[in-house]
Amino acid sequence: MFAQYIFKHPRYFALLIISVFAVGINSFSNIPRQEEPTLTNFGGTVLTFYPGATPDRVEALVTKPLEDELRKISELDKLMTTSSSGVSSMQVRLDDTLPDHELERVWSEVRDALSDAYALFPPGVGIPTLDTDRFQSFNAIVAMSGRDDADIPLSLLGRMAEDLADRARNMDGTKLAVLFGEPAEEIRVEINEDALVARGLSLAEVSAALRAADAKVSSGRATGEGTDMLIEIAGDFDSLTRIREVIVNTSANGSATRIADLGRVYKAAITPPSSLVLVQGKPGIMVGVAMEDGRQVDRWAQEFSLLLRDYINDAPASVLVEQTFDQSTYAKSRLADVTLNLAIGITLVLLVLLFTLGWRAAVVVAIILPLCGLISMVVMERTGMALHQMTICGLIVALGLLVDGSIVMTDEIRKRLLQEHTPYNAIAGAVDRLRVPLLSSTLTTILAFMPMAIMPGPGGDFLGAIAQAVIIMLVTSTALALIVTPVLASWLLPRTKESSRHWYNGGMDGGKMGEALSNAMDWSLKHPAAAIALALALPLSGFISFPTLTAQFFPGTDRDQMYIQVKLADGRSIYDTLQVVERLDERLRSDPMIRRVDWTLGESTPAFYYNMYRSRDGTPSWAEALVLTRDENQTDDLIRALQLELDRDFPEARIIVNGIYQGPPVTAPIELEIHGPNLAVLQELGEEFRLRMDNLPHIIHTGTNLIGGAPKVVFHLDEERLRLANLQLTDAATALNDSLLGRVGGEVLEGTERLPVRVRLSEAEWGTPDRIVDIRLPRRGGSDTLAGVPLNAIGSPALEPAQSPIARQDGVRINTVQGYITRGVLPEEVLKLLQQDLVNNPINLPPGYSIVYGGDTDERARVVEKIMAPMGLIVSVLIATIVLTFNSWRLTGIALLVCLCSMGLSLLSLALFQYPFGVMSLVGVIGSIGVSINAAIIILTALQANPAAVAGGRYAIRTVVMDSSRHIISTTVTTFGGFLPLILEGSEFWPPFAMAIAGGVLLSTIISFFLVPPLFLLTVRKQRGMGFGPLKPSSSEGSTA
Repeated sequence: MFAQYIFKHPRYFALLIISVFAVGINSFSNIPRQEEPTLTNFGGTVLTFYPGATPDRVEALVTKPLEDELRKISELDKLMTTSSSGVSSMQVRLDDTLPDHELERVWSEVRDALSDAYALFPPGVGIPTLDTDRFQSFNAIVAMSGRDDADIPLSLLGRMAEDLADRARNMDGTKLAVLFGEPAEEIRVEINEDALVARGLSLAEVSAALRAADAKVSSGRATGEGTDMLIEIAGDFDSLTRIREVIVNTSANGSATRIADLGRVYKAAITPPSSLVLVQGKPGIMVGVAMEDGRQVDRWAQEFSLLLRDYINDAPASVLVEQTFDQSTYAKSRLADVTLNLAIGITLVLLVLLFTLGWRAAVVVAIILPLCGLISMVVMERTGMALHQMTICGLIVALGLLVDGSIVMTDEIRKRLLQEHTPYNAIAGAVDRLRVPLLSSTLTTILAFMPMAIMPGPGGDFLGAIAQAVIIMLVTSTALALIVTPVLASWLLPRTKESSRHWYNGGMDGGKMGEALSNAMDWSLKHPAAAIALALALPLSGFISFPTLTAQFFPGTDRDQMYIQVKLADGRSIYDTLQVVERLDERLRSDPMIRRVDWTLGESTPAFYYNMYRSRDGTPSWAEALVLTRDENQTDDLIRALQLELDRDFPEARIIVNGIYQGPPVTAPIELEIHGPNLAVLQELGEEFRLRMDNLPHIIHTGTNLIGGAPKVVFHLDEERLRLANLQLTDAATALNDSLLGRVGGEVLEGTERLPVRVRLSEAEWGTPDRIVDIRLPRRGGSDTLAGVPLNAIGSPALEPAQSPIARQDGVRINTVQGYITRGVLPEEVLKLLQQDLVNNPINLPPGYSIVYGGDTDERARVVEKIMAPMGLIVSVLIATIVLTFNSWRLTGIALLVCLCSMGLSLLSLALFQYPFGVMSLVGVIGSIGVSINAAIIILTALQANPAAVAGGRYAIRTVVMDSSRHIISTTVTTFGGFLPLILEGSEFWPPFAMAIAGGVLLSTIISFFLVPPLFLLTVRKQRGMGFGPLKPSSSEGSTA
């Protein structure tokens, strides 16, 4: 109806085209663009500090109350906790079915629960802090360091970095800016112990005197008739001189002891630092800047580069400021590569159509393709979707289905025009003939992609974008095929046989190949059982070969980036880590394949990819490097070579050289979780499983999170001597803590920066356990005079292992065994070896203990579970759609068999060319099913419309199918040609996907010509022979052969 109306009113057609191009181009210029999909933030990290507490006390007094409060939140999905010495760390994961607008409400409930739990903590426990930005990847990373050999203080670099971060935060479109390696400064009052003891003072008294002298408190307000003034007390800390002049106490003769009499006052960085940064081997600072969701990364990056250029122009000449990572370059390169391959594919499609249907039909498709793309862009832009690799993948999948519908409609119009129908009647007849088949095939394909389109969670963010783009493109292409394509075809295609006799007008004749196909079909209809058996052989081969396919659920990616994680033994200081990192850095930067290396020590490196997250904070024995290589195609080989070399040359550290993978974030590729109540048993079982895992091929490193703790110094004090000195154990502990870590007494304001004033002994006096035992504890004697009691006079130190950190999952203690594998080896293959080893030589678990596989396997299982959840309803709707299309259960069975055969043929294509089976292959298989079911529905509806074919006439069946052969072959060749550039691209991402869909479609011609017609013949003959009567022909096109 719409097509006929537009045909009769060409001005409306012109208006439609102009509107589509105008609105589509505007939407294309405004649609968000980024490299990869944004993962919805369903996770957060909670840190709570309890200085000096052992892991079991942290678990009982901090972690358990937090768990009890958080588990009252019904939207909580998973709660992972680690209780270590002095700190409780929690990974909170919300239910990933929550809609976006509900997330902030739930996070608010989490913060309320943390506040409720804080009220139950014992004295000394810090306030729990929730961080929901650790899963945020950065779009730009900037590094600051001294230029050449310039020695720039880190404090100066820190202020400059904070200034840059403030400018970036104020820029439109910026979500957050985070500093890495920023030194924390303080005003240090370094006390001389001899001077302190000689005056009978303690560090606590010095700290108290400082706090009392810092008059940063309200002093009231003078109000009265005609007066309203604030009152302040002068003397707050505004300089180091003011702090030196603070009086600690006065003697009976009136003499005063000032801070300057007891030690030095100076500004310094807090030592040891919690984190450090090395920029190309030099100390520095890094700034990670993230863009708001829904922005165009190329435009945002351009604005940020201008901001950075202005900042660099204002920076001192001795400071080197450089952008080490710019995501927009990767996004533009990725989109440009895909666009080029897509353009080549479309060109091949049009060339194929030139030979099969003629140049006029090629022009029709050439007009429809951009129209469909622009309308899809409008829908995507209005629904908030972004243009990235996953959505482009969906558009490419839909390309084959789009071309299919346009070719079918164009060929139908061509045939009717050559039968001397008027253009108007040709449009009416073609639309009436193809309306139901096209709508049915579109709906069945949409239903096939629907589980991915509605999948929640990170897996849904990854796969859902593909399916949603496919569905948008399918709906658009079907509407165009029924409304615009017939009008264009009726205007452009030749209307007489004479005008179409040249191959460039009407397409090439079948010739001998057509005769061969016709003869083969005659044989298949004469021997239907044999033809069916032969046609099913290939799909069956595909299903048989499926177990031989390598499982790779989430594909790798080719980038000139990798990251290296270094872990020293617990108990090593950040200075020890720095020594190892400096040697590593020198080795890496000397490699000709590496162009840049930046390190963070004590914390995770800035996340530069969408599935990375910052899991480390305040860990002195941890370091991580962001490494840029010179050739993305050789990065995998470099990773494997470096892993072997670094393991050999740095045995004191566990070093993991990581590449980049697609999919949801995973801590380790192989994980095995042991659940149970007893820590000793969990630790013993974890070591058994770790040794098993360590002996497997391709495993490079293993570890457990329940291990022997770091060494610690334990002072065994004689309580009798303590009481003689009028001291308690808590007095000794407090005095030691004050001496070593210091005690804060007031603060100094520098602009908006708050610098704490910390009182402590000189680091040189307690650098080793031997020096610590000489620290003197303050003692109040009977004459009320203070004297110092050396620590070694009341006890002796011993080096003992600390208690291991305690991990829990949803309130149950666990020990996680992790395995890291060689780059290029798929986790599923190694997991199979582990599972087989445990079957052959099982490890007996005591009652109450169980194991669960995590890592890549767990994420894959979660995704598969979500894909399968709505499958029952979707399959029911799909079957109902096909039944309503044919009004026949038998023909529905044929159509469903075609779906299975198409799946088998796609699997066979993957097996023949040895591609792995994963998410992208699955998408390709579904796309192949869409093209195959479309061809089957077109053929079956055409057979239904032919009374002679319904009566079982072999000649009529062959004639009907051969009449459809031109568009079937055209669709097959154009689909294969369109995906050929992606097959030849050579990356890890595109070839498995392209081969699954292109190979499946290419082989499905066997199904279309040699399975569907014989099955239809057997169906109608058997039905007539059983007395059910002939299938009722459809009302339209009831002509005989």
